[in-house]
Amino acid sequence: MPRRKRKPTGGFGCLLGLLLGLCGLAATRLGQLWIAFDVFSHFTLQFAVVTVGFLAGLAMPRARLLAATVIIVLGLVGIGVWPHVASREPRSVGQAAAGERALKVAAFNSFWHNANADAVLAEVERLDADVIALVELGPAQRPILDVLKGRYPYQYHCLKTGFCSMALLSKLPFAEAAGRGRDGGPSFLRARLGPEAGGLTVFAVHTNRFPRFLQQFSEMKQLAALIGKAPGPHLVMGDFNATPFSRTLSVLPGAANLTRLTNLPSWPAQAGLPQLAIDHIFVSPGIRLLEAERIGEPAGSDHYPVALSIAVPLQP
Repeated sequence: MPRRKRKPTGGFGCLLGLLLGLCGLAATRLGQLWIAFDVFSHFTLQFAVVTVGFLAGLAMPRARLLAATVIIVLGLVGIGVWPHVASREPRSVGQAAAGERALKVAAFNSFWHNANADAVLAEVERLDADVIALVELGPAQRPILDVLKGRYPYQYHCLKTGFCSMALLSKLPFAEAAGRGRDGGPSFLRARLGPEAGGLTVFAVHTNRFPRFLQQFSEMKQLAALIGKAPGPHLVMGDFNATPFSRTLSVLPGAANLTRLTNLPSWPAQAGLPQLAIDHIFVSPGIRLLEAERIGEPAGSDHYPVALSIAVPLQP
């Protein structure tokens, strides 16, 4: 007797999964209507992976759900592996020209509850940035600032201010520095470097996060207004709790005329496969990228640090 052909299984499940993925992708744009829905935009890549996975599963002759699940898992792992692969070797995209100053800059949310101060210290030293913004510098980590004074003699922080556990460390002198906690506006530090760095104004930023979506969006708009008033070239970096797909993060390029230089997922770090790019570096017109973004080591944090090199025009 002829064998009966096995009917493909899992078709209905794949159809439901495909519908879920497509609905998720549609939801990523709803933040344009109401900012609370902007949370879905952060998972654009993940919804795309789910959609592709279930679509591919439907095309399989058998074991459709299993195939879709494998594809989705591989896709999510791929997102997490991507920043590690991109950071293996420095990727030079240009060289500083005459009349420019090359600067390596970095931003690191070292996590408030991180008790491994030695690991944070070692990572800051390994990154060896000319200017670094430290966010969520918890009580256990604060002694490293004194240790780092030999490498970073110019420091400004707001550790005694509520909701402003940040520090800016620089190898170059500050012409002036100021900061503010989250009361009445966004939490930020601002430091202007001297003529040897073209009078660059550096902002360290840490915004609110979901579910405080209204506050976060308001903070971004206030930051854009503050940055727009600062003289000279600008460098803005820190933990924005928003991905490149979000309406929230688009405020700075739109209202403050900044260019985002970062795309790599940097959170969460615990499993070694970060999924969301929420730590960013922005620059104003006239500043060029010299070495593409790389992630560092989490050093006990739930974030990976991000670092890159830029060319800042010197003042005539």
